[in-house]
Amino acid sequence: MDTVDLKDRGEVDPTAGVTYAWRDLNVYAGGGNMFKKKPKVHILKDVSGVCEGGQMLAIMGASGAGKTTLLNVLTYRTRKLEITGDIHINGRPVDMRTIAGVSAYVQQEDLFTGVFTVEEQLHFNAQLRIGKEVSDAERKRRVAEVMTELGLNKCAKTNIGIPGRIKGISGGEKKRLAFACEMITNPLLLLCDEPTSGLDSFMAQSVVNAMKKMTELGKTVIATIHQPSSEVFAMFDRLLLLAEGRVAFLGTVQEAHRFFTRCVCLCVGGVSSTRL
Repeated sequence: MDTVDLKDRGEVDPTAGVTYAWRDLNVYAGGGNMFKKKPKVHILKDVSGVCEGGQMLAIMGASGAGKTTLLNVLTYRTRKLEITGDIHINGRPVDMRTIAGVSAYVQQEDLFTGVFTVEEQLHFNAQLRIGKEVSDAERKRRVAEVMTELGLNKCAKTNIGIPGRIKGISGGEKKRLAFACEMITNPLLLLCDEPTSGLDSFMAQSVVNAMKKMTELGKTVIATIHQPSSEVFAMFDRLLLLAEGRVAFLGTVQEAHRFFTRCVCLCVGGVSSTRL
């Protein structure tokens, strides 16, 4: 299992991406108030991990393992939780303002204006999120660039749609549009909550392939994912496997196969020796 290096790597370099690391994270919920005491629930227990620029990390585990809690902690979207541990970007401590400046968060539920076309939605997001010091021509250039990166040119003039009312783009295209809306600001770090949820195997592969292309641009991509196909799983560079709030494995996808093969051999050997 990898050790997590929190050594200072200098200032954030847009061409090299960022190294996002966390060590010994412990998360507690509950405890009640002064009038009604409740026992604390220990959700995450000494969880550590790291993902470097140009890499895509999959956070996996059974329901209740702590995947979403970990992602919420890493995006500073936690409320009423007691958190201990270290979170660093390029070896430097990070806070809510720092993470907001270099990251984007793609939520599981997509919230769009259904009567907009794909292109209109992206222009709307660009107007909201790109500073006034940037010219309209530059905003349009950025929208066109993002649409090309995520393969949205074919559906640029298509309405996003409203289920049951307005026919629109497919589920996979909606998910890629969600990425595009976040990529407008050209973040160095992208965090995704269940990006393949509700998609068929082909669309899921298409979405993860779009995420993989972002790492080729030097981005750091971290995603929780549930029951990926073998093709989708092979696209990830690193795996963080959680079990009951603890780290069961942290390393590359190739190392995961060797690690669990060895575990199976040890278990089988143990059973055989016991029987003998």
